[in-house]
Formats: sequence, structure tokens, C-alpha cells
Amino acid sequence: MIIYPPEELERIKKVQETNQRLEDFFKVRREEWNNSVEPLTEIFKMDLNTQSAKKIMEVQALSLSYRQKINDEVSVFLEKRSKQDVKLKKLRQDKFIYYATAFAVKTNTTEKTIMIEAHIAEENRNIEIIDNYIDFLRSTNKNIESLQFTIKHIIELFNYLGR
Repeated sequence: MIIYPPEELERIKKVQETNQRLEDFFKVRREEWNNSVEPLTEIFKMDLNTQSAKKIMEVQALSLSYRQKINDEVSVFLEKRSKQDVKLKKLRQDKFIYYATAFAVKTNTTEKTIMIEAHIAEENRNIEIIDNYIDFLRSTNKNIESLQFTIKHIIELFNYLGR
């Protein structure tokens, strides 16, 4: 018995390839963000003086800029995820109709669900990949927010010390 017709196998293969490219893209993006954010932590190793104050102000400005870029990127990928959700729901409906009306073997709801989930596994994986990247971005944003609070306290310390 052939469960996956050739066109379905081709569709699944295309989604697998898309997922692999997406994983590779997100890996590069995570590395870029890590490389961008890591130098911001150098302020913790500095002595408190006039020159470090300038560097602290630069880091504060950069951190604000990075947070905005991260928020923009989260929005972009939330939109992509939303589109994938719609696509997945339509695909799930199509597969249900197929198994309810055109499949050669009579199946109950549980069996239909198992077969449908197998058909749409790569689409689910696509959403999970996007979700993982969004979680990474949100975590990075929280780390930068914590850095900003630290910078605020360093500036208050400068003011207190009168430097």
C-alpha cells in the first residue's frame, strides 16, 4: 500500500530542504548576534574612569540599537510563523479530507490523526525552527536589557563618585 503518493513525497522533500536552509540561516544569524553582543560585556572588565565613561555611553547606545533590531527581527519571524500556521491548518484540513474520503482503507479518527501528523511533520518542524530562533532573540533581548540596567547602575555610581 502506498501511503505517500509521489507528489506528496516531493512536497515533503521540498519542505525538508527548506527546513535545512532555515536551520543553516538561523545558525549564522545566532552567531552574528552572539558576536555583536559579546563585545558589549567588555565594560565589566574596565576601570571606572573618564575614558571608560565614554565607552559605557557607547555601549548603552549600541545596546538600545540592538534591542530595536532584535524587536524588528522578532516581528518579522512572528509574521512568518503566523503564515506557516495558516499553511499548516490548510494542509491538515486537506489531509483529513483525503483520509476521510479518498484513502483506500477505512480509518477511525485516531488513525487519521496519526497519518495526518506524519504528513505534516516537516511543516511542524518548520514552525519549531522559527520558534526556537524567536526564543533565542527574546533571550538575547533580555540579556541586553539586563546589561542596560547594569550600565544604569554604573552611571549612577559615576555620578555618586563625582567622576
